[in-house]
Amino acid sequence: MIGIIIGHTAYLAGGFAMNLLISVLSMTIGTIIGGFLGRVRFRHIWGVSKAALLVTSICRNVPSFVLLFYMASMIPSEIDWNGAIVAVPLWIKATLALIFPVIGFASDQSLGYFRQHRSGLPGAAETFGIAWMQYFLIIIMASATASVIGADEIIGRANTLIAQYDDPQLLIVIYIYVSMWFLATGLTLSTLLKVAMNRRIRRNDAT
Repeated sequence: MIGIIIGHTAYLAGGFAMNLLISVLSMTIGTIIGGFLGRVRFRHIWGVSKAALLVTSICRNVPSFVLLFYMASMIPSEIDWNGAIVAVPLWIKATLALIFPVIGFASDQSLGYFRQHRSGLPGAAETFGIAWMQYFLIIIMASATASVIGADEIIGRANTLIAQYDDPQLLIVIYIYVSMWFLATGLTLSTLLKVAMNRRIRRNDAT
């Protein structure tokens, strides 16, 4: 059983790389859009700020798991691009679904950042950075839901292996092994964030 897992580690790693790609794209695009909405809300422009708040509320409260099925059904599997039929990868649909909650999160967090920065209170960037990293870990975990629409990520590949060997004991072992990938990633990113924060604190104390 251990030999099976070791032999398919590269296969599972390729799936986990897709999880990371989905997560990074979701956080990057969602943060950019959400940061813009937060800035608009901070400036208190009549009408526009309310519209930004409405968009934030929608993105914040739409269940990403339900949205995942909407994306899978609403976005066509193939599109006509200059006469050529181009397939739409399922991971793109999963990414689009996860962008929405990130927009709501980033809008609220960036609004808090701008308010804290304007008031002159220290630690605005640190607060935003810690919250962003914590949400990034949540999105990495949520990327596993892409398997329900058939995206080629680590859970989907794990299910393929389980179906191939049809062994109940292997099912448990593979799922534990896959969960360790997510756990190790979370611990690594948390450690890197802690190191970066400590360096920033020491640098500020030195100045």
